[in-house]
Amino acid sequence: MTRDQPTEAPVRVEDAPRPTTARLVENDTEIFIDGDFYMSVLREIHLRSEPKSYFEIGALFGDTLRQASCPAVAVDPHFQLRQDAPLNLEQVTLREMTSDDYFASHDPIKDLGRSIDLAFLDGMHEFPFLLRDFINTEKYCHRRSIIAMHDCIPLDCHMTRLFRDMAVERPTNHPGCWAGDVWKMIPVLRRYRPDLEISCLNAAPTGLAICRNVDPHSTVLADNYDAILAEWETVRLEDFGIANLFAAARIQPVEAWLPGLRRFHGPNRLRQLRAALRPRRRILQAISALGLTRPPERPRAV
Repeated sequence: MTRDQPTEAPVRVEDAPRPTTARLVENDTEIFIDGDFYMSVLREIHLRSEPKSYFEIGALFGDTLRQASCPAVAVDPHFQLRQDAPLNLEQVTLREMTSDDYFASHDPIKDLGRSIDLAFLDGMHEFPFLLRDFINTEKYCHRRSIIAMHDCIPLDCHMTRLFRDMAVERPTNHPGCWAGDVWKMIPVLRRYRPDLEISCLNAAPTGLAICRNVDPHSTVLADNYDAILAEWETVRLEDFGIANLFAAARIQPVEAWLPGLRRFHGPNRLRQLRAALRPRRRILQAISALGLTRPPERPRAV
């Protein structure tokens, strides 16, 4: 499952002029993606879940990477980090290489010092690449990890063209924008990984797909990788249908999903209870060591 990634890419959605409202149009029907900008949603996920490790593929300018306040690893074949907002390189490890090369030669757990709490996958915008990135990332997660994927809800069919088809012109309200065909991850995960808890959020402009209840021991996707590509690699959004994609996505409002988010490493209730009982236990041990017993109970009056 290894392929070389293209060395150049067109303008990605997050780098192009942002529409005030993202929408999909099919048969004169408008479906809106009008939630908070995805960067703000990622910031809220960091603040509410308080991850102790963060893994990112496709850092580009480093804007999403800056949302992390914990040890982080970023993988990108061509970093273009903004100089006006430098990263804290004491807690960030930068791996300038393709994600395939990274997983072939590095171990995220060794880089981070622990398994992945939160991952954000926004690398090469083509389905085979994201599928491999998901498979490889999940191996280094734990059951409570979150894997977020970007651009799985494209605004129109023009944005879903492949890298090799960039010269092909199609009617669009978003010229120069590219989400690729990573939208296929939604129906594929729904079919092959019903054990995952998948939440597609209406984060503008092209949604956030959040996967929870991940299983680092699962081999379902890896075992079926070739079959999945044979079935899906040539499928176009025009053929699949935007309405079918939205039905599979089951898009949720960001404001309804965020309140249910919990900290990855909250207080250990059992440890707290033991600490609270420790003084009482010591008193009982001291009484026992002195050979003291409870005074006899007084007889009750009849």
